[in-house]
Amino acid sequence: MICLKTSIPKFFRRKNGSLSIYLAIFFVLIISVAVLFIQNAKNEAVISSAKSLGSVWLQSELGKYDRHLYKNYGIYGFYGDCEEIKRDVDYMAKYSFKGKKYIKYGGCKVDLGNLNVENSAVFKEQIVRAAGSEQFKKIIERKKPEDIEDNFYFESRDKIQGVINNNAVIADLPSYGNNKTITISGLISKLKDVDSIGSIFKKAGEAYMVDKYVHGFFKNYRDNKGIGQTLFSNEEEYIIAGKFHDESNRKKVKHYIMGIRQAMNTMTIVTNPDMMEEITSAAAALTPGPEAVITEALLIEAWALAESENDYQLLIRGRKVPLRKDRAEWAVDIDSIAHGIKEGYVDMDNKVGESYENYLSLFMYIMDEDTKLLRMMDLIQINMRLNYYEDFLLREYYVGLSLMLNVNNRSVVIEKSYY
Repeated sequence: MICLKTSIPKFFRRKNGSLSIYLAIFFVLIISVAVLFIQNAKNEAVISSAKSLGSVWLQSELGKYDRHLYKNYGIYGFYGDCEEIKRDVDYMAKYSFKGKKYIKYGGCKVDLGNLNVENSAVFKEQIVRAAGSEQFKKIIERKKPEDIEDNFYFESRDKIQGVINNNAVIADLPSYGNNKTITISGLISKLKDVDSIGSIFKKAGEAYMVDKYVHGFFKNYRDNKGIGQTLFSNEEEYIIAGKFHDESNRKKVKHYIMGIRQAMNTMTIVTNPDMMEEITSAAAALTPGPEAVITEALLIEAWALAESENDYQLLIRGRKVPLRKDRAEWAVDIDSIAHGIKEGYVDMDNKVGESYENYLSLFMYIMDEDTKLLRMMDLIQINMRLNYYEDFLLREYYVGLSLMLNVNNRSVVIEKSYY
């Protein structure tokens, strides 16, 4: 009985002691979790602050975009030098984190990736945006071809014939090594069974916006578009032909136009009974006998060629020339072929037809897009060098970048771009 009375209090004392220990352990765990939670929240707050600050620092780098590049061509691009940007970020980080013992800054890494303006995808995105923006609406919607004064610019005596002879400059061009071209047969195949050049164009999409940009920001043989000093006067022609001499580009585009006109004019002759009768009579007069058949073929080609030359002269003077002619729209008579072509041109005063700019649009439309973009970049780089920086290279200008900060032994990645 005595033993039982003494053992009961001991039991409860042992139970109370164990409970105290359990409670102590529980409270220690709660406090530890709370401390960890507070520490984690503190670290997350630091990381969040670092991201916010890093975003601001990158925004300041993007704010260094080249004003001339944007003003003249609607392209955002900052000069990308990883070491220089790293120095800027290190300076701003040390200034921002100074005196904050809970932040340990371990440096940064800058990555520009493939976001340079010379990247075709990046460049295309920029010019498509520029072509559709209100900012450059006045540039894009300059005078329409029919509003340009006759004989304007292409006959100007003070027109500069640009040329590039420096191989180092050529090797630095974005299009260097790209020699793709268009063919007369390819051009004519696009015009099969159509009555106008405009009917083959798609009036929407990125390809249309790219061509819209070209016609707004670059000169051509007919129109300087109020653009300032450029190395080439025939810039659209350069994009099409890719020659390093203005006159060579003009001649190449003329060759394409003449090729189309020759095919179309030959078709008009051989499908018109009255014109073929004139050919037969002229051939018989020149070479009586069996040889007249050969003479007929030569006269058809010569007559079509003479009409094509006349067409070209009209086009560069701002006149319209029907894609497919009838006899009433024909300018050169057969006697001019038989007795020698006179100088000058014959204007039939056609109110409907294709313009010189329509042919440029056709060539732009069917050429390889990457080649087109690269040659556009060529012109921008050449003109930036001519007017602003003699060592300008598009590949050194970027539209975005990535920054990795080391904060409290954790990596914080921030990316920023113009779009």
